[in-house]
Amino acid sequence: MTYMPRLVAFAAASGAALLTTPATAQDSNGDSYIQFSTGVDYSSGDYGDAEDTDMLAVPVSVKYQAGDFYVRASTAWVDVKGPSGIIPGDGGVNPGRGNGGGGTPPPTEIVSRSGLADVNLEAGYSLFLGGSTFFDAVGKVKLPTASETKFLGTGSTDFTAQGELLHVMDNVSFSLVGGRRFNGSSDLYELQDVWLAGAGVYVAADDVTLGLDYEWREGAVEGSPDRSELTGSLTYKLNESLRLQGYGYTGLADGSPDIGGGLQVLLRLGQ
Repeated sequence: MTYMPRLVAFAAASGAALLTTPATAQDSNGDSYIQFSTGVDYSSGDYGDAEDTDMLAVPVSVKYQAGDFYVRASTAWVDVKGPSGIIPGDGGVNPGRGNGGGGTPPPTEIVSRSGLADVNLEAGYSLFLGGSTFFDAVGKVKLPTASETKFLGTGSTDFTAQGELLHVMDNVSFSLVGGRRFNGSSDLYELQDVWLAGAGVYVAADDVTLGLDYEWREGAVEGSPDRSELTGSLTYKLNESLRLQGYGYTGLADGSPDIGGGLQVLLRLGQ
C-alpha cells in the first residue's frame, strides 16, 4: 500500500509565531505606528511519523498600523532536520513512503535543509460593534518564496479570508476566529481549500499581558491530519516603543508539532 499524504504546520515559518495581543481594535487605540519584530522559535514533533522533525526559525515581521487599519509582511529563515517530506510553512505536505506493493516501507530518510520560508502578507480592518465588542476583517496572501526542491514550501500561492470577534471586559478580552483558506495550485501536491477556527483569552495587568490561544485548521490534503494547537504567551511592555514576548505551544493532533516555543522582540516607531 502507499502511505497517505499528510499536512503539517510550523508556526514560526508561517508567521503565526509572531503573536499579537489580542486584536487590532484594542491594541491600536487610534494610533499610527510602524512595528518591527524578530526572534527565535524552536519546535519538534513526529507528525505521526516514526522520526521527529526539529525546526529552528528566525521569524521577522514589519507592520504598519493606521487607526483601525493595518498591513503586515512576515517571513522567516528556517533550519529543518527530519524526514524530507515534512515541509515547514503555513501547512506542508509529507508525501508518505511506500513501495506500492503493500510491504514494509523503506527507512525514513533524515535530511537537513535551510533557507527562506514563504512570505506572508496580511491586511485587516477593525469595526466597532458597540459596547466593548469589535470585529476584525482580515485577508492574507502566502507567496511561494520557499524552495520546493528543499521541501521548504509547497510552491502554491494561498489566500485566506477570516474574521475575528473580540469582546473586552475590563482587563480581560475574549476572541473567536473563523475563516477559509483557499490553497493554490502545487506541482507536488493536490491541495484542497480548508476551514479554520480559533479562540483566545487575554488578561492584562499593568505592563504584562497573558494570553491563551487555541487554533484549528483542516488538513489540506485528503486524508491528512488537522492542525490543532494550544499556545500560551506572556508579553511585557518595557516602554511605549519596546515589548518582549515569550510563548510556548503544544500540538493536539498529528498535523502540529508536539512541542515548541520562542522569544521575540517588538519595536514600535512613531507611536
